[in-house]
Amino acid sequence: MLPHQRYNGFNEHLKDKFGHKVYRVSLNSGLTCPNIDGTVAKGGCYFCNDDYLLANSYHKQQSLDIQLQEGIDYIKERHPNTGKVLAYFQNGTNTHAPTEHLRKIFYEAIEHPEVMGLMISTRPDSLPESTLDLLSELNEKTYLWLEMGLQSPNDASLQKVNRAHTFEQYANACIELKKRNILNCSHIILGMPGETPEQMIEGVKPLNELPIDGIKIHNMFVTKFTALAKWYREGKYTPLTLDDYASLCVDYLERLRPDIIIHRLNAHGPRRLTVAPEWSINKLGTLNAIHNELEKRDSKQGLFYK
Repeated sequence: MLPHQRYNGFNEHLKDKFGHKVYRVSLNSGLTCPNIDGTVAKGGCYFCNDDYLLANSYHKQQSLDIQLQEGIDYIKERHPNTGKVLAYFQNGTNTHAPTEHLRKIFYEAIEHPEVMGLMISTRPDSLPESTLDLLSELNEKTYLWLEMGLQSPNDASLQKVNRAHTFEQYANACIELKKRNILNCSHIILGMPGETPEQMIEGVKPLNELPIDGIKIHNMFVTKFTALAKWYREGKYTPLTLDDYASLCVDYLERLRPDIIIHRLNAHGPRRLTVAPEWSINKLGTLNAIHNELEKRDSKQGLFYK
């Protein structure tokens, strides 16, 4: 059985929907985060260096149309036969701004002739009614995914890393998005500080009960300029090994609702900013380890879902 037949992969979903492979162009909206700028907290999530990346990004100095065109040109140079792309607002909290500003940047993206849809990354506490109305409007005009960072359904874990929102807020946001038929993708991290393997796997149950359409399962990695890097240097945090992550990831997949689309199974940062673990830099190596574990168990997504 091929790897993509063992779980409900996003690339296969896009091929089925559009008839060809679809690429994403990452965009920097220049927006920060409510737990960086003091709206709900300061300092940001302890594992996140978005504050550094937003301040030092090359793209921050470029307009959206330039970012889009450079991204499209890069993709078409590498994949000459590619079709239209998805505009992906990735870094920061991309609904953390007045609605009229969001309307301007999102419409600027979808009105580009090479863009077929939007992916917007945000937080569950940054979706006021006016923004939800705008997303509903966009959803009628283009193919749309809203990504929400959760990281863990365990409120104690969220508090430990300064997420500054609760699982209840996330659950309510999922319900509001479902009312509007907006596709939503949840971000989960395996390897959160203080969580046991049992707690990580138990975390799949509350997600299965919510109206989520997709998920990104990430390994925790340590980057420079973060509180987590300080914990790591002081011996207060130890990342998962590759074998442990691959095993946990498959445990998670086996219990995950089978209709949920798997957008990603790993996370990695730039080599120059990565402190640990070394294996996280190798995206293909991480995927191979997960696929090998699925093969070894002859397993698949939803095998133990009830």
